[in-house]
Amino acid sequence: MDNFLKDQNVLIFDLIFGDKFDFKIDISDYVSDIYKYEDFIDDIKMILKRSKVKIISNDIKIDSKTAIWELKVKK
Repeated sequence: MDNFLKDQNVLIFDLIFGDKFDFKIDISDYVSDIYKYEDFIDDIKMILKRSKVKIISNDIKIDSKTAIWELKVKK
């Protein structure tokens, strides 16, 4: 894992306005403390709800190094 985190705003823009509907998000790319992945997911869900983007399905896969959030949205 490198020391540079991806911009969360770019992810949010893609989730709301992008052409994709299926996402596989490596949470360690956005959060320096992987144990706070639940806070990250809660924040994104709140933003999507305010933006009228529905989450069709979501699944979180956790291992010792990262958490992967598989997400399907309806815009």
